[in-house]
Amino acid sequence: MRIVIGSPVEDDDFFDRESERRRMWRRLETDSLLLLAPRRIGKTSLMRALCAEGADHGFQAVSLSFAACSDEMHCVRELAKAIAGARRQDLSALQQALKGLLPNLKSLKLGPLGIELATGESPDWRDLGEALTRSLGTLDGRWLIAVDEVPVFLLHLLKQDDGLARIRGFLYWLRTLRQDHHAQVRWILAGSIGLDTVAARHGLGDTVNDLMPMPLGAFEPETAERFLQALAESYKLDMSGEVRRHIIAQLGWPVPYYLQILFGELYDRVEDGERLDTVLVDQVFDDLLKPAHKGYFDYWRQRLTEELGQPDDGHATHLLSHCARDPSGASRTTLEQALAERIAEPDSRETCLRYLLDILRSDGYLVQLDGRWRFRLELLRRYWLQRVAP
Repeated sequence: MRIVIGSPVEDDDFFDRESERRRMWRRLETDSLLLLAPRRIGKTSLMRALCAEGADHGFQAVSLSFAACSDEMHCVRELAKAIAGARRQDLSALQQALKGLLPNLKSLKLGPLGIELATGESPDWRDLGEALTRSLGTLDGRWLIAVDEVPVFLLHLLKQDDGLARIRGFLYWLRTLRQDHHAQVRWILAGSIGLDTVAARHGLGDTVNDLMPMPLGAFEPETAERFLQALAESYKLDMSGEVRRHIIAQLGWPVPYYLQILFGELYDRVEDGERLDTVLVDQVFDDLLKPAHKGYFDYWRQRLTEELGQPDDGHATHLLSHCARDPSGASRTTLEQALAERIAEPDSRETCLRYLLDILRSDGYLVQLDGRWRFRLELLRRYWLQRVAP
């Protein structure tokens, strides 16, 4: 097992998630899934692990991402590329099926790098996407299509002309695909921004209500300790149980990404001759909050604007700043008073507070404990206090 920071992990670098995988395979027998996970939890790695073991569950599985897609046709092409890549040995059957479903095409070429269309007039993206999905019915077995970063694409689309109407059309098109081809194809849709949040914000909750929600959280403390021990053994590092438990306690929310970062920093220090103990752990925590490492945390602030837009991003930042001032968090009354500085009308303020607290909880910023709203990730709280809160 290796230290992997920032990239999805696969094969021997993927750790545990056994109960989550079992639960998801049970659900996939009857439903398509909406994977809900904050950034850096490991959703992309989990989806790739599911696809890697798809054949064991009777599925031909493919994974792709909409993160870099510029428009709807680009998404359809990415889908075609993923399916074509999975069926290299049977491209001719897929190609013939598509040509039969799109008779107006002069020619169509499928290959590992995607699709090439040769026609005087490009087909509508809906037609090509429908034909592509229907063509799966001509091939053997069931399919699992795992699509990452769907909300990122939708927010990009929102900035274009007629953005909201196009989002509505794309989400309803995807829903129709899922329903019309349910017997043959299962889907997993995911993103570092909640698809359910984006849909609800724009009054499109019914476009994803056929998906079974599957929340994915951080490791349980016992799993996190085994994870650190596995890394330590791989790098022949003598890490005591006291040190492992101290790392987890100080982190507060044992997210794989931050566990990897902390372990990597500790390993470098030990290789340089320092002693691995709880004092060194505290020093590493302090160093991670210096400007040189702000990239580990800045996205948490930036994504509020990406997901919420103005003025809600400012309201959310204001609430988080109040929560950051005390490790135990802030009471709801305190947050109501804080929001009153920005929203005078009581009913509007209450509606906004409920909405934002729901998002901040589901996206991994806050958790409610003992009647108080506190940061899940202690490192993020300290970052927020140092670099964001006034």
